[in-house]
Amino acid sequence: MKFGKTLDNLMVPEWRHQYMNYNELKQMIRNAVEKAPSGSRPSNDVAIGYYRDFEELFFNSCGVELTKVNYFFAHKQAEAHRKLATLNYQLDRRRAQQDPRGSTASRGSASSWSRQTENKRKLPPIKKLRLAMSEFYLSLIMLQNYQTLNMTAFRKICKKYDKNLKSEAGFAWYDKYVLRSTLAITLQLDRMISTTENMYTDYLANGDRSEAMAKLRVPPLGHPTPPVHVFSAGLFLGLFLVGAIICFISYFSVDTSPEFRYTFVSLFRGPISGVTFGFCLAINIKVYEKVGVNHVLIFEVERRNAIGAMRALEISSFFGYMCTLSILLYLLHKEFFIEDPIYIPLVQVAFVVVLFLNPLRILFYSGRIWLLTVMGRILLSPFFFVNFADFWVADQWTSLVVTIVDHYYLVRFYVRYFLDRSDAFEFEPDYAVAVIRCLPAWFRFAQSLRRFRDSGSKSTDYLINALKYFLFIAEVVFSTIQMETIAHYTDLFESPWTWAYITICIVSSIYTVFWDLLMDFGLFRVWNGENKFLRDNLVYPRWFYYFVIVENTLLRCVWILEFALVHQELIAPYNGKSLICFSEIVRRFFWNFLRLENEHLYNCGQFRATRDIFITRLDPQEERFLESVMDNTEDLGREKRNKKYF
Repeated sequence: MKFGKTLDNLMVPEWRHQYMNYNELKQMIRNAVEKAPSGSRPSNDVAIGYYRDFEELFFNSCGVELTKVNYFFAHKQAEAHRKLATLNYQLDRRRAQQDPRGSTASRGSASSWSRQTENKRKLPPIKKLRLAMSEFYLSLIMLQNYQTLNMTAFRKICKKYDKNLKSEAGFAWYDKYVLRSTLAITLQLDRMISTTENMYTDYLANGDRSEAMAKLRVPPLGHPTPPVHVFSAGLFLGLFLVGAIICFISYFSVDTSPEFRYTFVSLFRGPISGVTFGFCLAINIKVYEKVGVNHVLIFEVERRNAIGAMRALEISSFFGYMCTLSILLYLLHKEFFIEDPIYIPLVQVAFVVVLFLNPLRILFYSGRIWLLTVMGRILLSPFFFVNFADFWVADQWTSLVVTIVDHYYLVRFYVRYFLDRSDAFEFEPDYAVAVIRCLPAWFRFAQSLRRFRDSGSKSTDYLINALKYFLFIAEVVFSTIQMETIAHYTDLFESPWTWAYITICIVSSIYTVFWDLLMDFGLFRVWNGENKFLRDNLVYPRWFYYFVIVENTLLRCVWILEFALVHQELIAPYNGKSLICFSEIVRRFFWNFLRLENEHLYNCGQFRATRDIFITRLDPQEERFLESVMDNTEDLGREKRNKKYF
């Protein structure tokens, strides 16, 4: 693989614009060679002038790139030095509590300070300290990779210059400027990495270095998915595709009654839509990895345990295959000698629930715990600080309302069936359905109010966002009233509740479309030029944004089509709900691309590549103490470097 491609693959996405622009400099060399005076000899004045001018232009460009890289590297080193001092101080407080006599002489002053303040302020939990140290170590490794990649890029571009232009100026410039730059001096960075490893080993791993390094382990950049997961994903995907084709053929070829088909759709639409949504998420993750959208950071997931696209495909394909097996057994139950196929959907759902709630540390345990934690925070939305993952998952729920209701129908059906009630096979909505439909919107409404509170009541955007979900709740309320009172009118449009429902749906659709485009996607920031109606920074091809604008607008209004088709009796009501269900899943699929891209661009603007683990706030006196410790450390390190190297 060529180095330019390798550099693109190994870049930290949030720092992409801070790397040396290798491809641009490489193109400059290529253009210079192509435009060189033909037939000229080195002694020719025209050729000499041409190469001299290009040499000046090229190395001026290299100098600009080197200045940019040096500044960013120095800034990140200083930031890391500050974080290390803070972590060291927090560890020292805990160490002083455990050993009042202090520890090493080099940290005696810090221990003394800790003993004076440990009784005044609560110590950070050990779990949070481990997490903070692990994330800090990851940031150091990223910075080390940044330094290595840029040094290699400068060396290779100078070598390429010498090779293509038959010169030695590239080597001379590299030796004079790059090797003597801030970027080439890694003593401080190496010392911080070593110090972090020793601190974690001594105070967070009870002196066990192997355990410490296992916790601090950073996945290699560009590391491929383990073959076992690739094989499993391919196997289950193939089985699912074959099973899906057979299910499709069987559904239309098996001679069944309309009642049987109605029951089938009511029992299996929820699992089918869930599997469809899972495949959409797997594609989302694959595209994120392809274009460099750091979804792992955005979701605040532990990078060492993150689920990649191939594993997401493996999970979706497995459950998809289980779903196709259940459908085949249900449709062809006579061929499989199954007398009562009603229990098949129950077994399938129970199997999924058992796997998901399995307490054993197998089957993506860390991912399941993360999702359960997020779900718990959503259910208690007003009482917890809202992270991005919290409201993102809650947003997904708003698109899965029909799926959630279908699973409620499933549970209600089996309760009635086991109680031998006559209305067991009726899948009509009740008041519980109205409540369930409101819940996802309520969670987002509560989250928006909580974010408004946490912002110090300064950002009205959260209140405006809350209004969007309030309108959805109003939709459900008017829809429920309209269905309950329709029997009192001879025509659908005689009911005032019908017009109230249509009005609130129109207002809600317009409101949500504008919010999606302006706030969630961050579009319509540029009104002229190539990116008209978009924004300055784009990750995906330009046409994709225009497509999503049209697609999102149309699918936000698909309820109009469903309302018209059902009213004209062109489709059955339950098929109308299927149209709403899958169109909303498709809309959310494309929404996820632009929403995470918008968040990713924000992280890029902040150069944020790792999670910020908040431990405890330092008071002004502690801040001054840390500054003095850092100054002493820098002076000591400078003296050592002077004695050793100069």
